[in-house]
Amino acid sequence: MVAIAFSTLSINAQGDSKILVKAGVGMSSVVGSEADTKAVVAYKIGATCDLSLSENFSFMPGLELVTKGFKSDIVDGNISMSYLQIPFVAAYKFKLSDNMKLAVKAGPYVAYGIFGSDIEWYDGSSINVFDSDGGYNRYDAGAIVGASIEFSGYSIGLEYSRGLTNLDSNIEQFNQAYG
Repeated sequence: MVAIAFSTLSINAQGDSKILVKAGVGMSSVVGSEADTKAVVAYKIGATCDLSLSENFSFMPGLELVTKGFKSDIVDGNISMSYLQIPFVAAYKFKLSDNMKLAVKAGPYVAYGIFGSDIEWYDGSSINVFDSDGGYNRYDAGAIVGASIEFSGYSIGLEYSRGLTNLDSNIEQFNQAYG
């Protein structure tokens, strides 16, 4: 659901393990809605623990604040949601030079919506996206894939995440009522 380009700074922990501080910006959209939707800018900030299991393999659990959302033709403005997300990513690292590695990553994530925007309908009514009749699920789960180049304590890369849960459980009712 969110493609994020990110930059990380590593802080060495025990052995080859380290803490990575992440920040990034990307695009977010929804898939499968009957409404005409457009992508919006999304953000990610968080920390990941890079636990080195071998010379080339790492397990990378983390905690991130992630925004998700979209622009729709049935509401006035953007719909945005902020989630606390816990990724469980595994990485395989290829040595490119003495101080540079290519990391290829993949794994699942779980997330919980902590706050979201108010939906302003064209008829003047308003509800919060996470209210019981707001139509959006606070729980999300999905998959993340990505790649990064690690060098001199920094990492620059790309991630793509895809939610596998139905976030808009009631949106089709709104499409019929307001669309």
